[in-house]
Amino acid sequence: MGKKFVIITTVAGMLVSVLSGADLTSQSVFASQERVMQKQIVTQRKFPWPYQSMLAIESDADHTDLRKFNIIHEFLNTKSETMLGKGLGLDISDSFFLYNGSNEPEEIDYNGATVRNEMTMFKGTSNVPSVYAPILLYYIRHGWIDTFHSAGDFSRVDSNTTLFSRQLEVNAMNFLKKENEVSINVFTDHGNQSNVANFGSYIPFDHYMQGDNPHTRYYITDLLEHEGVRFVWSDHYDSQYIYNTMLYPITLRDGSEMWGFYRFTGTRKVVYEPRGGMIADWNTMWNPGYLWEQLTQTRLDELVKAHGYTVIATHLEGNANQFPLNTQTIEALVHLAHMQDHGLILVARTSRLLNYNLVQQGVRDHVVYDKKNGITNIDITNVVNPVDGNFIPTWQQLRGITFYVKDPDYAMITIRGVPVPAWDVTRSPQTIGLRWYSPDTTNWAVNVGTPLYFQLKSEMNAQLK
Repeated sequence: MGKKFVIITTVAGMLVSVLSGADLTSQSVFASQERVMQKQIVTQRKFPWPYQSMLAIESDADHTDLRKFNIIHEFLNTKSETMLGKGLGLDISDSFFLYNGSNEPEEIDYNGATVRNEMTMFKGTSNVPSVYAPILLYYIRHGWIDTFHSAGDFSRVDSNTTLFSRQLEVNAMNFLKKENEVSINVFTDHGNQSNVANFGSYIPFDHYMQGDNPHTRYYITDLLEHEGVRFVWSDHYDSQYIYNTMLYPITLRDGSEMWGFYRFTGTRKVVYEPRGGMIADWNTMWNPGYLWEQLTQTRLDELVKAHGYTVIATHLEGNANQFPLNTQTIEALVHLAHMQDHGLILVARTSRLLNYNLVQQGVRDHVVYDKKNGITNIDITNVVNPVDGNFIPTWQQLRGITFYVKDPDYAMITIRGVPVPAWDVTRSPQTIGLRWYSPDTTNWAVNVGTPLYFQLKSEMNAQLK
């Protein structure tokens, strides 16, 4: 390492760096004191190096019980030996129900469990935490869950009735606040027309959705926004697999805005029926038995070639089989993991993909060149966000943001003149960027009745006092 120089980008940046003890040149790696690099051309790379695309598997909580959840996420997220094979170590999260107000009779597991036995935060529609609440809180904390699946499972045999009310959502948000849980910023609609807390779609069929209507007893979007929800999937089937961006703005009926996002649910063709005329015929693939069809070699290769995003809609725990994933799906997931290992597809939990997408499409910077030592400084100024308002990002919010440069050893990154911590800057032969999240392959699985379970239950109850 040669002599260290002080790079003056802005007076404010220099002052902050001095006060914080940071060195503006601590990121740069000088190849030679004698060489002075010319100002470099800087362009943003769409995805973190070396990945060519990004994919999330977004799972709805329908028919989820703890047995299936643990089996699936031990296989997907860890490197452990599991009943489905060697764990893949992928970053795949899940969703959860707050309540169970359903009276549908289906069996959800091979052991005879029914919809009444779904894993939810509360017992039925009461304000009493369920036996699974300590585990769900633990999984939220450790990233195995990152999405609200509506306000709960309120699907009824008679879809003209519902057990939902706004007070249930108030109780749930207060509970999560007391438990000091990390904010959940993704919400997906669920089920039939009994799920009146759904929102975001305004086609005639979806007139039942009242979650964003402040004039009804089902209004919840103000509560969700306070919790931190910023992204909603509004129950739209979608046959498009690849997007340049997954996000689009939605104006809600209460006047607020959220980001909508797309999900691939299956293929669509238009068929003619003598009595109904031209109608859409959907081949939905969001049962885990068909997940392999969503992850075919052809589709994944096209995703890489297009340098695109995709979010796959599924119900990972949707089968009632002893082995919740079939051989074809397991093989497809193994292949997906190999594509990540080869730097082709970055697999990310839904919340991370959506937040990255938002920052990636909105980040703004200007380049400052220091003639004295040849350092090109990429100074990030703000992120343009037309829905929630522009903001100055933290380095944590910029994880994965990457730039092409000719010589990364003579480049550095600052935010409004303040250097990004050196340990969070990563370089490749022609890129410099902020490091993506470190893989977490810890086996977080918990079962009811174990010592860890009782510890988690005790901690939960202590927060409620």
